[in-house]
This record gives sequence, C-alpha cells and structure tokens, in this order.
Amino acid sequence: MRRCTTEVQRKLCGAGLACSGRRWTSQHSASLTDEALLEKVGARLNDDEYGQKITLDAKKKTIHTDSGELPMSPLFDPAWIKSRKRQTKEPPRPANGQFQKHLERNPFARALATPMRYCAVTKTHQPRYFLQRFDVVRHPETKQGWLAPANDAYSHIQRNEEVRANGLAAVAAQSSGGQDEAAARVTGYVASQKSVFEALSGPNKRLRGALLARRAGMAVSPEATTPVWRHNMSEVVLQNMRSEAASELVRRAAVANFKFVQPCAKWEDIKHVERRGCILWLPRAQDEVAARQHATFDVDGANYGSKMAVHNLVWLLGEAESARLRSESEMFQHNELLVLKSWPTKTMVQLHLLLWKLQGYLDAPSP
Repeated sequence: MRRCTTEVQRKLCGAGLACSGRRWTSQHSASLTDEALLEKVGARLNDDEYGQKITLDAKKKTIHTDSGELPMSPLFDPAWIKSRKRQTKEPPRPANGQFQKHLERNPFARALATPMRYCAVTKTHQPRYFLQRFDVVRHPETKQGWLAPANDAYSHIQRNEEVRANGLAAVAAQSSGGQDEAAARVTGYVASQKSVFEALSGPNKRLRGALLARRAGMAVSPEATTPVWRHNMSEVVLQNMRSEAASELVRRAAVANFKFVQPCAKWEDIKHVERRGCILWLPRAQDEVAARQHATFDVDGANYGSKMAVHNLVWLLGEAESARLRSESEMFQHNELLVLKSWPTKTMVQLHLLLWKLQGYLDAPSP
C-alpha cells in the first residue's frame, strides 16, 4: 500500500523559518446550539444547482431527501460539530453579595489569584505577584544581553491612569513606542526579596545562571545565554518601586473630600473611617524598634476589614522619598497617621499591592 503524506511548512521563530500555523478561534454559545448548527449545515446542503430540499433529523440521525430517508453522516451531527468548536468564555457575573464585593477589591486575594510561576533561585513555586520578572533585552550599543526588570512590576499604576484618562490615544502611543516592547522575550522569575537580589549580585555565578537555566531550546537567542546582571539591581528595583509609590500617594492625597486618603488624629479613630484599606504611618522618631512596632491593626467589631496592614512609610519609602512625600503633600506633612481607603478600581488595588510588595521586598528572611 502506498503511503500518502503532505508536507506542511511551519515556522520555528527561534530559527527564523517560515510558519503557517492555525490558531483556534472561539465562538459564541448562541452559534453552537443544536438549532443553529442544524440550520447552518442544512443551508450548505441545500446550496446546489438542483434545488432539491434536504432536511436533517438530529434525533433519528437521518437525512430526508426526495429519494427517501438516508442515514446521516457523523460530520453533520451537531454534537460532533460542537465538540470540535471552542466556546467563548462568558464574562463573569457582577458581584452581588457583600462578601463578593469585598473580595473583588481585596488586594491580598488579587495577589494570591495571580498565575503560579517558578523561581529557579529559591526553587519554589509562588504566585506571580510575589516574584519579580526579568526580561533579556539587547544593549543598544554593545548588542549584549542584559537582564532588566519588567515594566509590569512597578510601572503599571501611572500607565493605567493615562490609558483611562486618554483612552485609545494613550494605547496607540504606547504600542508605537517600539517593537521591542511587544516582541516576545526570554523571561525569568525571581522571588521579590532584596536579600535574594543581593545574593544574585554576589560572586556566585551559579545563582545567576539558574535564573534562565530552564529556558532551553531554540527560543533562546545567543545573547540570552549569558546575560549581564547589574551589581546594584536590588537598589534599582527598590528605588523604582519607592518612587512610584510616593508619587501615587501624593496624587491620591490631593483629591478633595478625603476620597482616597483620610487622616486620623489617633489610632482609635481608624475604626470610624469608611472603606478602610490599610494604614499609612509616618512616625516622627524613627528607629528600628518603631519600624516594626506595628505590623497589623485590629478593628474590633468589624464584619469586613477587621485586620488592617500598617505600612511604616519612613521605613518603607526611605528617607529621601518620605521627605519628598511630606514636601509635596500637605496632608502627609501635617499628619502622622492616615488611612488609605479601599476602592474597587484597578489602580487603587494596584497601589495597595505595590505597598504590600514593598513590605515583602524589604522584610528580612527569618533565621
């Protein structure tokens, strides 16, 4: 028996070859009902030059023609056609109960719901929120690969605000910034802790090699085999996160009527604040004991938000950014205790996530 084969051209992006791959398309559930599929198949069957009427009976699995009933081919069966189609996911239903509404704007639940990723340095699987993503980019002058922190790690809040304010114009401006941003890159994930970054900057080269050790195959370009790691990467990432957090807090505090940030004279007044999110604390006398004096604050009798995170901004943002926070915002200049409120908007949830990520980034591992 002669064997027939067909040669199909494919594209291996890593080798730069041609590809003609086919992508699956999703279809709406209304077009995948038995009635819609039978109507579609029947329209194709009756589309001929003879004009003979052909009808399908899905229950009896027969075809009615002028010559009589014939067994229906499995290719015309709506159940078989539906099994070969991918249905579009229905949009999530809006939150109805109080628990769903609070869960929707809970930053801790959002962090735990991020996809799982693997940290090759600590050899642990964690939600993506707790990891820092690094992309291998090409240096414009030396053309050598460098490990650069991804933009979605700490440059997302202001970008989302610009998109929401300017609409499609901001999206078009960002997409036209260059092909490198949209192109696929070799990436790696590291636990977002300052102590881990400092270990990567040490003399042990095996730790830096383990960052991309699992990325083997044709997708790895030559410059990605031995990318350069900055010796001060821990300070670069820390300064970027601190700068964005301080700038966003200044902008939120400037909104009238204490919509996002509300000052409190004493700790007992926190329980009277509506939409409580987390506590922003600016102690005047800064020392090591005061930096870790409050980790959480309990609100007695509260159904939701009974335990609030306390962020010591002097320790969290550093002396330079905390001084800029006081100089650019009168609310932070005249108040020591403030509450950052909780809103279901994407940027507010991301601000809470950024402060919590800074807290975990600076926290020293337990001995």
